Formats: sequence, structure tokens, C-alpha cells
Amino acid sequence: MTSSNEIFELWSDSQQDLIQWLAPYMPTCVALYRRIQFGHFTPDSRLLSSINFASPVHQTEANRPWIIAFVDRTCRPETEVWLSASWEHKVLANDSTRLPQEDDLVRSMVREIGKLKTPARSENAAASSVRTNGNGSISNNHFERHLDNENVALFGAVHSSTAEILKSLGFIDPSFIGHDAPYRKYIFDFKNSISSRSLPPGYVYGKVDPKDYELVKSRTQIPRQDRTLCQLPSVAIYYTDSQVSADEPIAWGFLGLDASLTTLHVEPSHRGLGLAKSLSLKLFAGEMKAYGPDDPLVGGIVTHADVATDNVSSQRVCESLGGKWYFEVFWIRVSVV
Repeated sequence: MTSSNEIFELWSDSQQDLIQWLAPYMPTCVALYRRIQFGHFTPDSRLLSSINFASPVHQTEANRPWIIAFVDRTCRPETEVWLSASWEHKVLANDSTRLPQEDDLVRSMVREIGKLKTPARSENAAASSVRTNGNGSISNNHFERHLDNENVALFGAVHSSTAEILKSLGFIDPSFIGHDAPYRKYIFDFKNSISSRSLPPGYVYGKVDPKDYELVKSRTQIPRQDRTLCQLPSVAIYYTDSQVSADEPIAWGFLGLDASLTTLHVEPSHRGLGLAKSLSLKLFAGEMKAYGPDDPLVGGIVTHADVATDNVSSQRVCESLGGKWYFEVFWIRVSVV
């Protein structure tokens, strides 16, 4: 049976249907799966699909290539598109056969995303997404250029097989710094309950206070907006003794919109104590409830992290947590016109 390349817009009552559809494709689709579970949708959120998985006859479509995307262009310059496709899952079975329909579906999806209007640029959002360096000039100016160009959209955590299709079709914007830099997708599959760890003397857990967002953003090269950070589950670690104030955190981490372990950081003077692992376990143990209850559809608590291939220390943290490297993903600025 030949697959149609038509892309449908589905949303109003499709959330649970999509979760049930995607469950057999975990963990490959974990980013899209968790993004839908988290909610926090905006009036501009859209769900695009090549299959009508909400239809009573949708099971007959499982044997055909398909692609699904969640799109919210108000997130610029952060990730605007999360997607999943049937061919990504078959890679786990060492099946790398590329069908012509796959190219057609990617092409159709990009075309439909391009039809969605980009919300007017907010000066407040723009200001909170960039930083100034020591001499006061703007850093991350390629993200500023992204904000100014509504003809491109940032696709996040794109599976390597889909990234290759986007590249071969000429959709990737080569001016995006790091577009060809892979990230390792680590999967954490907690079959049983997650136990957090106690901290060394003088260290205490807390939350990331909004007053500390500037500190958080100053420690990462990835653009973060205050409006996003305030939505995300977070854990911070504070240190106090008779000499040191605990007004600012010395370590922090968030769970992303897609439940990924993100913006994990420990200040250099406090490294070597296992704080990153402790903080991560605290996040997983206490904050995954934001994405719904333990999920019987996938057999436990499944979450993930995306780690740059040259970030050895973060890779070690993930491995110490029992994470397994499944595949590679990319952040890609895609031309949608």
C-alpha cells in the first residue's frame, strides 16, 4: 500500500491518542512523547501528522511510513519543532533502508510548517534570549539572526536518519553554527522507583529562583529565555557555612519541555563531589511527575539527555546514572520556504 504524503493538522482531542500511538516506538520518540505529555501549549501550538492516529482505523496505517511533528514557533530562538518518524525506530533493528516515501513525507512536513505564521517578534523575548559579553557587545548573534528570519525554524533533537534526509533535500541552513555537530541521545529507563541521594555536609537542595536566571544563562552557550525557564521543573544545590552565603546556587539542572536533562551545571570550585549525579537523581525522582504518572505504556519512567560528543564529563554523569547511548541527534535550523 502506498503512503499518502498529505500532512494533517490534529490537535483538540488528539493528545492521548498520540501518546498511545507513540508508546510502541519508545525510546526513539521520547522527545516528542514527553513534549506532548508536558503540555504548556500556546494558542500557536500545532500538531502535524501524516497519519490520522485518532481514527478508529489508524492501526492499519502502522505499516506505512509516517511522520509526526509538534510545532510552536513562539519558542524562537529555542526549539520550535519536535518530530518523530517511523524510519527512526527501525534503525534500532539495524534496518537502514531508505524508502522514497520517507523523503516525500519530510518534504511535505517542512512545507506545512512553512505555512504556519511566525508570531511577531517580542523585544522582551529577544532581550532575554541573548547575553552580553564582558565588553557589553551582543553574543550569540547567530541566534539573533534566527529571530530576524521567519523563513527558518529550529528543529530540535532530530534523529540522525531524519537529519540526513533534511540535509540531502537541501533544507538545512548552513549558516547555523553547529548544525553538523551531533549529540548523543542517552536514555534513562527506570523500571523501579528512583531514589535521590543525600548531599555532603553544608550542601542543601532547593529550586532555581527566577532571580538566578541570569546566572544560569551565563553558564551556557545555548539560548534560554526566562519565560521557558520559569515553566521547567528545576533543582538547585546551595552551599553554606560560616564563611559563605547561600544566596546563589552552586549547581542546578532542569528538565526540559521534553523531559530531557538540561542546563546541568556545577560551579568549578564544587566539582568532584558527585553533585551532578545527586542533582540529576533528585530531578528524576521528584520532578518527572510533571510529565504524568509512571507510564505503564512504556513499562516505567523513561527519560533522556542530549550530550555533545566532546562533553566527556556529562557523558560520564549520564553513564553513572545508568543511561545508555542509543543514537545521535542534531539541532538543525531548517529553511521552511
